[in-house]
Order: sequence, then structure tokens, then C-alpha cells
Amino acid sequence: MKQSSIAIAVFALVVPFALWYRATATDCPVPLSYRIGEIDSSFSISEAEVKAAVFTATDVWEREMNRDLFRYDESADFAINFVFDDRQETVILEESERQSLDDKKVENDQVLEQIATLQSEYNSLTQAYEAEMKAYSSRLQAHNSEVNSYNDRGGAPASEFDRLENERTALAREADRLNSSADTLNVVAKQINALSDRGNNLVNDYNSEVNDYNAEFGFEREFTQGDYQGDRINIYSYSSESELVRVLAHEFGHVLGIPHVADPESLMYYLMEDTDTKLSLTTDDRNAYLSVCGTSQTIGQKVRHSIRSFLSLF
Repeated sequence: MKQSSIAIAVFALVVPFALWYRATATDCPVPLSYRIGEIDSSFSISEAEVKAAVFTATDVWEREMNRDLFRYDESADFAINFVFDDRQETVILEESERQSLDDKKVENDQVLEQIATLQSEYNSLTQAYEAEMKAYSSRLQAHNSEVNSYNDRGGAPASEFDRLENERTALAREADRLNSSADTLNVVAKQINALSDRGNNLVNDYNSEVNDYNAEFGFEREFTQGDYQGDRINIYSYSSESELVRVLAHEFGHVLGIPHVADPESLMYYLMEDTDTKLSLTTDDRNAYLSVCGTSQTIGQKVRHSIRSFLSLF
């Protein structure tokens, strides 16, 4: 009878304690030990690079909250996996399309630069040609007037005839040179027109590709690049190192028990925002953390950590 009473008492203590542990197991389970799990080779990222990204992501929380929250342990049950699926395929396709757009923009910029150079050359040649043509016309008019004057008087003296003939020859050479300059101007003008047509085609192609790109990829992306599944974080896609770190930091926030917050600038916002800015916690992020984890480790957190450490031995 006494043994039965003891068993009932133990049961009465163990069951509520087990229910409490199960209900609060995900409430700021720190310090959390983790390891690097499976990395699909399609990601082309080394384990060392993954570790560096994870350390950067966890440091965001630990540095700003001044707490020891995460510990790397190769024997830990909690794993970080890289799972390749259609999401990363989409990222690869997007990178390819974006590179194509960048290449077209570079080509278009080069064409515009060539047009600007040729246009400047054409303007200079035109200005010089017009000035020379004006001087030639004045010189030709003066020569013809002088010749006509001598003709009206029966012809030029021998001494003047040689001078006028030399002037006529010089004017003929100048006319040939001006005709050559005009031909050069026409060639440059044709080059400008050809480049302008090419530039217009490039712009049209570029704008068409931009519209296609925006239709396929120009949307706000939720945090589908990764998820937290109780005993692991799965990474499904990322387009840059900074995006990978942000996704990891976001999912580690969920590991702490932090839900999404309202501020679009926050790490724990539900949409993927700008990944190129420096990663830091907003007021909403900090308040959400404090509401779950508090300012220091509680007795309950210590108990849960001791239980996890004990269970990990089996």
C-alpha cells in the first residue's frame, strides 16, 4: 500500500513536469547546441563556408543581446541542412537572367559611349568643314572675280596669268580635300546611324527582358528560403552570402521561439527585404526576444537545458 502511494506521488509529480517540459521546450532553448548536417552538393558551398555564415548569423543575436545563445557541437542533435529543390533552381535561373540583363546593359552603355564619341568627332569635323568651306568659297569667289575682270580687259598679263593659274590649281586641290572631308563626314554619319539603330534594338530587347524578369521574379519573397523544423534548420535557397546569413539569422530567431514581427526593417519580418544592408536587430526584434528569453537565463531555461543535456547522452 505504501509503495502504491509512493508510485502515485511520483506519477503526480512526473506527469505535470513532463507536460511542462514538453509545452515549454521551444521557449528560448538556450544555449542551443547545433551542428552542420547534410549539404547538398548542388549548392557549391563548403562546410567551412557554411560554418562561417552560421557563426555570423548567430553572432547577430549573441552580440546585440549580450547572451551565450548558440554553441557549435559536432555531436549535437540539432542540425543545419542545405536541401536543394526547385527554390534554389529558381535562384540559379534568376541569377542567369539577371546576368543576361547586366550584360545587355553593359553592351548598351558601350554603344552609347561609342555614339557619343562619334557624335563629338562628327561635330568637330562638321565645324571644321564648314569653316574651311566658307574660306574656300570666299577664296574661289575672289579668284573668279579677278579672272573675269582680266577677261573683260582682253586677258591677264603673263606675270599675272601664272599667279592666277597657280591659284586655280590650289583651289582645285582644296576642293578635292573638301570633297574628301565631306565623304568622311558621310561615313561617320552612317556609323552613328548604324550604332543608333543597334542601340535602339538593344534598348528594346533590354526593356522586354526587364519586363519578363519582373513578371517572373519581381515580387516580394517570403522567408521560404529556409525553415525551422524543431530539431533542424533547413536552407532551401539563397542568392548571395548576405542573403544566406540573413535567412540563417531569421531561422535562428524562430529557434529561440521568436515569432514574426510587424516592422518591415526587422530581421524577424515575414518578407525577405534588402539583403545588402548591414544585418542588425531592430527594436521590434529586441522586444520580441526579451518577451521570450528575458534579460537573463531563467531557472526554467536552466532546467530545460540540463534535461536536454541529459537526454543527449542516450
